[in-house]
Amino acid sequence: VHNHLESLRNDGFRFSAIRNKGYRLEEEPKSFHPALFAALLQENPCPFIKSFLAMPEVESTNDLAEAELSSGRETPFLVIADTQTAGRGRRGRAWHSPPGKNLYLTLALRPSLPASRLQTITLWMGLRICQFLRDSMALPVLIKWPNDLMVHNRKIAGMLTEARVDAEQTRDLVFGLGLNVNSQEMDFPKELSRLASSLSLNLGRELNLTRLAHALAGHLALAVQDYLDDQFSSELTRLWPEFDFLRGQNVEAGEIKGRVLGINTSGSLRLERPDGSITLLHSGEVSIGSRPA
Repeated sequence: VHNHLESLRNDGFRFSAIRNKGYRLEEEPKSFHPALFAALLQENPCPFIKSFLAMPEVESTNDLAEAELSSGRETPFLVIADTQTAGRGRRGRAWHSPPGKNLYLTLALRPSLPASRLQTITLWMGLRICQFLRDSMALPVLIKWPNDLMVHNRKIAGMLTEARVDAEQTRDLVFGLGLNVNSQEMDFPKELSRLASSLSLNLGRELNLTRLAHALAGHLALAVQDYLDDQFSSELTRLWPEFDFLRGQNVEAGEIKGRVLGINTSGSLRLERPDGSITLLHSGEVSIGSRPA
């Protein structure tokens, strides 16, 4: 027991000894700890998630999840890492992934879905994450179509959904989330210092990454169950205006300019052009005015 406690102390746990009774846990590490995550799942299970992989370092949680899918691992499962050496966002862009600060996780599954339904899953998952962060932390989190989460005009999270599709049917799918939790301004590269933020910077305190990961995993599981059961469409349409970062903004997408009217039922962005016509954007980069959004 003594050796085990010493190992936990080295990981950031703190205990006090109580005579004739044992030890009491006084403090947990702020960084993600796989053993604590496993204990939290045992205490408060998430039946939908069959297993999880927790790694100190990976190239990308999405890449590891895809490899596990290829090897036949039972789904749904989670991959969580303390740091990523090749984390990526949309269009292959690098995702800044310092150790001990943030959450990098991927939910992997094999859904029986037509490929046409995949366009809305990132929006739905993002909306539910916004709800979770608002409810638990009272932060005004918004979702910027199609895959960013924003607080006070700065990005706190990015989402990346990737799927393999055979004959218009989804073979497997990974939903990746990079959430800035305890990063401080000095932790961001210079090019991101005015664009990025974190939960800690907005709350004025650090958060326990393991307990946050456990709570978030439960909400992601419920969200994806609703999606798979097709119990989301009306809710997505109803709630989107409340969480829409771009609503009413004049934006540009390449040569296309217009005012954002929201999304349609398929998740496409609706733009009102200067001539009054309506254009749908199914994917792509969106900028507010002349500055990248």
